[in-house]
Amino acid sequence: MRLFIAINFAPALKNTLAGLVAELRQLPAAVKWVPPANIHLTLKFLGEVDAARAGEIGVALQHAAAGIDPWWLEVRGAGVFPGWRNPRVIWAGVEAAAPLYNLQRRLSEELRSLGFAADSFTPHVTLGRLRPGGVAGALKPRLEGLAGVSWGRERVTAVDLMESRLTPGGAVYRPVLTVSLPTSHISDPKEEKYT
Repeated sequence: MRLFIAINFAPALKNTLAGLVAELRQLPAAVKWVPPANIHLTLKFLGEVDAARAGEIGVALQHAAAGIDPWWLEVRGAGVFPGWRNPRVIWAGVEAAAPLYNLQRRLSEELRSLGFAADSFTPHVTLGRLRPGGVAGALKPRLEGLAGVSWGRERVTAVDLMESRLTPGGAVYRPVLTVSLPTSHISDPKEEKYT
């Protein structure tokens, strides 16, 4: 099984990001764009894993999520990784409070005990990948012009262990396990101003 751990978005935010992808797709650049159904925030990519290990990975995810209350994140701006000299990934940025980083750190620790290597974490939503030798020049001014644009806010209430199946038509994702976060202490300072 090809597995990863992710935060999946509600349809409204996915649709907004799909609209951004549709707009960027019109620019002359050799990019493999992410299908709207596959838009998500990856917390940890695990790669090929024996199916028998899915259970212990699920337990690790449950341990990591224990005690993490729901929180709000915002998808904002756009850019490329690693930079404009050799751009490979087109992304939308993610701004979030400490719970996102606490969850990812705890998840990394739990998975390290199962033999998965730790890696750096820069929260982002992958929108597309430049094809080898692809020219990204037309994308630069448009993406730089989107630096402060908010694509929407989302309350994170669950984390998913996902399977990615590679097919001739592209990757197909399906949740293997969903871990819900407790719903007792939800706060949103931006919303509290208006209530």
